[in-house]
Amino acid sequence: MIKTITILFSILVLITLLNPASAQSSLADYIVINEVEINPPGDDSFSPSEWVELYNPTSSDVDIGGWKIASTSVLKQTLTISPGTIIKAGDFLTYSYKTVWFTDINEIVELRDENNIVIDSTLLMSDIKNDFTSWQRVYDGVDNNSAIDWKFEKSNAGSSNGKAPIADDIQNVIVTINSIKQNYLFGETAILQGHVSEKVFINQHGDFKAASIMVEIRGPNYSSDVLLYPDLNLDFKTSLKLNSVLGINEGVYNVTVRYVDSISSTTFSVGDEIIESDIPEQTTFGIFTDGSQYLPGDTILITGSISKTIPFEGLRYELRDPDGKMVEFGTLYPTDGKVSAFVFLTTVNPVYGTYVLTGEYSDKTSTTSFELVKDVKEDTLISLWTDNEVYGVGDTVSIFGRLNDLWVSSLDLEILQTKNTALGVKDFAGGDLSYKILDVVRLEGDGSFQYSFQIPPGEQRLGDYKIKVSKEIGTAIKVISVVKDSSNYVERTEPLTIFTDKPVYDFGDKIIISGFIEH
Repeated sequence: MIKTITILFSILVLITLLNPASAQSSLADYIVINEVEINPPGDDSFSPSEWVELYNPTSSDVDIGGWKIASTSVLKQTLTISPGTIIKAGDFLTYSYKTVWFTDINEIVELRDENNIVIDSTLLMSDIKNDFTSWQRVYDGVDNNSAIDWKFEKSNAGSSNGKAPIADDIQNVIVTINSIKQNYLFGETAILQGHVSEKVFINQHGDFKAASIMVEIRGPNYSSDVLLYPDLNLDFKTSLKLNSVLGINEGVYNVTVRYVDSISSTTFSVGDEIIESDIPEQTTFGIFTDGSQYLPGDTILITGSISKTIPFEGLRYELRDPDGKMVEFGTLYPTDGKVSAFVFLTTVNPVYGTYVLTGEYSDKTSTTSFELVKDVKEDTLISLWTDNEVYGVGDTVSIFGRLNDLWVSSLDLEILQTKNTALGVKDFAGGDLSYKILDVVRLEGDGSFQYSFQIPPGEQRLGDYKIKVSKEIGTAIKVISVVKDSSNYVERTEPLTIFTDKPVYDFGDKIIISGFIEH
C-alpha cells in the first residue's frame, strides 16, 4: 500500500485500460444521419432552425421518399420526406422541420424507411451551448455502432465532415494514455500524455497521410475532443484547464484515445478538497517496436513503458519467428519507467512472416508483433513522403524517401515556400522573401534517405511548401501546408474556398471575407 491523493467526494482508483478492440473506420452501406444540430443559436421556438443532415455513402442513388426523420424524446416530432426524393451517391441532403423539433438534452434521432423500419440512429445527444456546434460523424458515413463514431464540433451543414482514411494492412498498433495525476483541484491543469507503438501512414484515396490521434474527454455535462499527432519520439500530450468558467464540473472524467485500430482509456477526478487515503497503485506496461514491417538487415528498436517500477525487477522479453523459434531474448532494467534494446534481423536465410515479441514484468504480460517482408520496391522511380501533411510555424518537418531500382550516392533537395500571390503580391515582394533551402540528401545502401528542417516563426511563413528531390534520372515533388492551428486544421478539397470572420452580423458591422486557393 502507498499514500496517494483522493478527492473528498469520491475515492477513485486510476486504472489505465489497454483495449485492442478495433477502431478502424467502417463505412456504412446505407443512408446515414451524418450530422444533427439540436440547439442552434437563438430561440428555437421562434423559427425552425434545427436541422438534420443525411448522407449517402453508397455507390447508388437512393429513393428516400416517404422516409421519416424522427425525434425519440418526449416531443416525438417526425418529419416525412416528400415522395420521389432522391439522394444521389456520395451526396448530402439537409432538412429542417417545425420549431422545437428536438430537445436539448438526451435526444436520439432516428431515420426510418417507408415501412417505419429504423435505418439509422444517432447516439444519445445533449447540446446546451446554443451556438453553431453540432453532433456529427467523425468521417462521412462512418458507422461502427459506437459513440466514438461521433464528435461535437462546429457545424458544417450540407458539406463533408472529412473522408474516412483507408488503412493498408495495419495490425497490432498500440496506443496508451494516462493522466499525470489521479485527482485534481479546481484551478489546476490536467496533463494527459501517451505513446503509440509506431507512426502509421494511411492511404487516403491514393494519398499517404499520417494517421491522427483522437482524444475524447467526457465528464459531468462536459465533452471535448482533441486531435493530435505523435511526435518524433512517438509520444503525444495535451492539457485541460480545470476552471468552472470553462465548463468544468466536479466529478469523474473519462478519457478515451484511439489511434488506427487501438483504443486506450484512463480517468481522473476534479473537486474542491483533497484528503489522503490508502489506495493500491496499479502497474501498467507495454512493449513496442518502432515499426510494423521490416526487411532483412534492418535493426529493430524495442521499447517498453512501465507506469510503476519495482526495485531490482527487470523486464524479460523474447522474440520468436513465424516457426515459433526463439531468435532473441533478454532482460531489460527500466530507467525512469523506460526500457529499450536493439535487435538485428539477419540477412542469412531470413524467415518471412509474423514475428511475436512478448514482454513480462512482475505479473503483467504485453505482446506485439511485426512482419518480416521481402524487399519489394515501388513502381515509381523516387518515393517521397513526410511525417505529416500539415504543420504549424516552429514545427520540425521530417522528410523520408527512397530511390527505387537505381542507386546514386545523393539527390539534390529543394524546399521552397510557395504562395498564390493573386490576392496580395506585396506579401512576397516578387518572391524575394520566400523561404528556401537548397541541400543534398545522402542515400543509404538500400536507396533510402531522410532529412528534417524547422519551419521558421512568423506569420509570413504560413502557406504551402514544395519539397523537391531530383537528379538527372528523375524528380519527385511533395507539397505540405503550414497553418496557424495545425491541430484543428480541416483539409479543403475545393479549388477555391471563401469564408467570413463571423457567422452572424448586426447592421453597421464590418464583414471580413477571406479565401483559400488550393495549390
